[in-house]
Amino acid sequence: MKNRKKWLIIGGVAIVVISLGAIGTTRMNINFGGKKKETEVKQEVVRRGEFLVRVRESGTLRSFIEIDVRSNVEGEIVEILVDEAQEVEMGQPLLRIDEKQILEQKKQAEANLKARKAELERAQLRIKITEKQQESSLAQAQNSVLKARATLDSFVANTQQRITEAETLVATTKNSLDQDNIALKQAEIGLQQAKLTLERAESSVESAKISYETTASEHERNKELYEKKLISKQALEDSQRQLVVAKSQYDTALKEVESQKETIKSQEENLNTRKKAIENRESTLALNQKNVETLKESLKAQQKQYEAELEDSQTRLQQIQETTEEEKELTKHSKVSAEASLLQAQSQLDSQQERYEWTTVTAPMAGTITRLIVEEGEIITSGRSAFSRGEAIMRIADLDQMIVRTQINQVEIGKINEDQRAEITVDSYPGRVFPGRVSEISPSATQRGPGNQSSVITFEVDVEVIGSPPELRPGMSADVDIIVFEESDILQLPIPSVLSPQIFTVKANINSADLTQFQEGQALKVRNLVGKNFAGHVGKVYPEKTRGNLEILLEDDQKGLRKGPTKIGIVISDQNVLPDIEAEVNSERQYFVMLDTGEPSKNKEQKGTKTHITIGQRNNTHFQITGGLKEGDRVFVPSIQELTKGQTGTDEEDE
Repeated sequence: MKNRKKWLIIGGVAIVVISLGAIGTTRMNINFGGKKKETEVKQEVVRRGEFLVRVRESGTLRSFIEIDVRSNVEGEIVEILVDEAQEVEMGQPLLRIDEKQILEQKKQAEANLKARKAELERAQLRIKITEKQQESSLAQAQNSVLKARATLDSFVANTQQRITEAETLVATTKNSLDQDNIALKQAEIGLQQAKLTLERAESSVESAKISYETTASEHERNKELYEKKLISKQALEDSQRQLVVAKSQYDTALKEVESQKETIKSQEENLNTRKKAIENRESTLALNQKNVETLKESLKAQQKQYEAELEDSQTRLQQIQETTEEEKELTKHSKVSAEASLLQAQSQLDSQQERYEWTTVTAPMAGTITRLIVEEGEIITSGRSAFSRGEAIMRIADLDQMIVRTQINQVEIGKINEDQRAEITVDSYPGRVFPGRVSEISPSATQRGPGNQSSVITFEVDVEVIGSPPELRPGMSADVDIIVFEESDILQLPIPSVLSPQIFTVKANINSADLTQFQEGQALKVRNLVGKNFAGHVGKVYPEKTRGNLEILLEDDQKGLRKGPTKIGIVISDQNVLPDIEAEVNSERQYFVMLDTGEPSKNKEQKGTKTHITIGQRNNTHFQITGGLKEGDRVFVPSIQELTKGQTGTDEEDE
């Protein structure tokens, strides 16, 4: 806002100055009594023609490419091979520096390089010796591991076989025991059967005995009866036979009992034999099972011993391998260290060789020597110092590519673009204009002036001098006009002919159906919320917009109308009023001319008809006219009083 006001003030002052020049051309007759006579009426004509907008700044000529030559080594200058203003080619010798000290340092670097090479050879020899020793130790350790693993594998295989044999013997004994138990069960069953048979035989004996005694008693009765002749002899003989049979059966039963008793005795002896055999078999089985467990424990302990021996050999092998790697790394580090020392020594030698070559300073580019600072016999410092760049010994510039370096104010920098045409003038050749173009614009700003409050923000701009004439020399001051706008057929009008008051504008939102009632320049009134009317006319109509599509410019006094969003009524005529229209009220600078319409003005003191116009670019003397006028229109040039009043306008609000 401050910049805007500043430029408005500058523009007002320029307009006043130009107006004074215009008024100086009018004829004014002033009498000594203090009364002023009528002034002559002045007009300007709207015309078409070339229109240029320039941004002017001062700067300094310099070559586009220039280099301050510095020495890469320190020492005394023994010979200067060029003169000022002499043209040189890239790589051409410029001067020579005393080389004695640098040659001595180079010899020391060569000796150091030889020592580092010998150290590297020793490191490589140590690597070979260490590798052979490590290979032998490693082979022995690997053989020990293989031997221990083979012993363990053989033992494991033999152990399994022995355990299998022992377990097979246990299984066989257990099977025999099972068979003995089965035989024992069978013997017990036979004994039980024999006892049952004995019981049956004893029962048969008792039965046979009873039958025999009964038959004997019956036979005795029959004998008595026979003697008494009570029965026949046949009957007696029958009873005799029955007695013999009963006696035989009784004797047989007794024999069967005795025989069965012998059988039971035999079965009992067999049973006892079986029990003893089972006891022996169980003892054998227990002994075999104990032998299996004992064998397993013994073999397990022996296997642990072999495994421990294998683990020991593996540990020794791993230790040798780890030690081997560490020793290899150690020897490699020694080699790397020796190689690094060699590289360092080589680098030092290369550096000294390079320093020796630098004792002859050569031109870094082709060009002209514009400044020679040193003389023979002077001692100069190196430009490669860690603490300073060293003093420049001469300057080489390419005079075939000249530029003007200038500073453009931040207000104007937005108008500047690369490749814009420029016109350059220098004090040494007055009246001569050299063509140029904008070649580079700095991306960052610089500040000029003491303190941040009063400093001016500018951007560095390089303008290339096209053709770079040989008469232009670096260091000359130059004025640069950068052409930021250039057209050959532009409608324009002198600045003093235009009034630019600050007036109220209303941007109204009108329905598209109602928008057709308005046209530019149409007189109407704006009515505020309390019913007060304000005279105005249509400035612009924007059919393509839906908001702010009607611009109304208000005239004269606007007291009672507030800035900002509001609602208004638009009075087109007494019978045609658009109420409750949304609008935005602002105070803006607008541009007017007093158009000569050829008709007498209603106001005798006012010349012409006040007409709203739109402008585009402006330069130091003219406005570009973009609307409101046409070529050939005549406008009245306001007087100083009218011009001053027209620039300020009114900007009041009724509180």
